[in-house]
Amino acid sequence: MRIPVLIKYVHPKYQIGLEDVRNAWLLENAAAPVKLKTIIWQGRLAYRLPVSGKRISYLTLKKGLVRKELIIYTDSYLLPF
Repeated sequence: MRIPVLIKYVHPKYQIGLEDVRNAWLLENAAAPVKLKTIIWQGRLAYRLPVSGKRISYLTLKKGLVRKELIIYTDSYLLPF
């Protein structure tokens, strides 16, 4: 089962899309977008990249955000019971 996700803002340099402040998606590979982990680091909101572990703060993303609505589809992983 595929679930649609509406991305409201995109940062073109980092290829990160924001659904809202808590949900960020890495859009480098359009076929399989990856959800980023949201953390609080030194009192500020940040997102952790999956492979490198690099942190990108919300303030850094906010400077280059462009309003662009995209719909991506993710697989839902339901438990078999």
